[in-house]
Amino acid sequence: MISGSSLPYQLRPNKAVDRELFLSLLVRLAATLQIEFYRYVGLGGPFLEDFRLIHARLGIDDMVCIEVEKSVHERQNFNRPVDCIKCVNSTLEDYIDSTYFEKPVIIWFDYTDPGKITDQIERFSRTITEVPINSILRVTLNANPSALGKPDANEIAVEVGDLAESTSGPKKNIQEWRLDRFRERLGSLFPSDLKADGMTFKNFGKSVLRALYLAVEKEALSLSDRKIVWTLATHYADGQPMVTATLIICPINDELIESVVKTWEFLSTLGEPLLLDMPALSTLERLTMESCQDARGRLGFELPKSDMGEDPFLSFKKFYRVFPHFSRVEL
Repeated sequence: MISGSSLPYQLRPNKAVDRELFLSLLVRLAATLQIEFYRYVGLGGPFLEDFRLIHARLGIDDMVCIEVEKSVHERQNFNRPVDCIKCVNSTLEDYIDSTYFEKPVIIWFDYTDPGKITDQIERFSRTITEVPINSILRVTLNANPSALGKPDANEIAVEVGDLAESTSGPKKNIQEWRLDRFRERLGSLFPSDLKADGMTFKNFGKSVLRALYLAVEKEALSLSDRKIVWTLATHYADGQPMVTATLIICPINDELIESVVKTWEFLSTLGEPLLLDMPALSTLERLTMESCQDARGRLGFELPKSDMGEDPFLSFKKFYRVFPHFSRVEL
C-alpha cells in the first residue's frame, strides 16, 4: 500500500492547494526577511517536488531533505531536481537536535502518524526556542478522529447524544468516548475546555490545532527575545483529514513582519483554519468556473460535496488562483 506521504500531489488536490498557500506566504515574506538566504529543511518524499518549487519560487539554495527510510532516501538522491539539495538519511528530530542553525531556517514538520501526536506537538513547540529569530516553522498533523480507536459495542450508546442506561452506568456516545481517548493521549496538552462536539469529523481538526496553539504559547511564555506570529492554518482531507499551522518567530518588538502578513488575504488563525475542500473537475468544468461569475448557473448542475461539507462552488471561487491544474502527459 502507498502511504499518504508518497502519493503524488495530483491525487491530493487539497494538499496541493495547501502547499501553494504556504508558498504564497513565503513569497510575500521574501523581500522583508531575505528568504533566499535561509535554509529549508523538510521531508520531500521520493520526488522532492516541494524542494523543486521552493527553489524555483524563492531562490533558496541551501536545502536539506530528511528521510528515515533507506530505500526512499536512495530514490531521493537519484531524483534530486537540483544539486543544492542535500539528502540526509535520518529522522527530522535527530537532524534538528544534532544541528546548530547559524541563520534563520524554514522547517516543515510533515507528520502523518496520529498515534504520536503528543510527541509531535511537543517537538514542534520546543523548536521555537532552538532556532534563530525570523525562522519559520510549519507543521502538518493527522486530524482523523477515528484514529483515536474504536470502542466495543457495549461501551457506547447506539445513537449520538443518547445516554442509555446499563448495569455499569450511563453509556457515552462516540464523541464522548473519543474525548476521553483524546484526553488520555494528550495528557497535559489537553485543552481543559474541549467538548465532545470537538471530536466529530468536521471539528476534530480545530481540536488538534487548539492543543497545538496552547503548547506553543506556553513554551513562548519563557522567551524574552522573541514572540510568535501565527500566519496560516488549514484543514483538509484527501482521504485522511489533516491540519497544518505555520508561524514566524519574530523579534519581541517586531512590527514590520506582522504588518506584512496582516493584510495577506489568506491570513488565518488556529481557531479558524482555512477549510480546503476543492472539487474534482474536468478541464472544461474548471475553465467554465474560472471564466464566469455564475458558475453554478452556467454549468446547470450541482457538484457533489465531500465529507467536509463545503459548497464546492464557493471553495473553488475562494482558492482557484492557488488550485494547481494537473494534466496527463503521454511519453
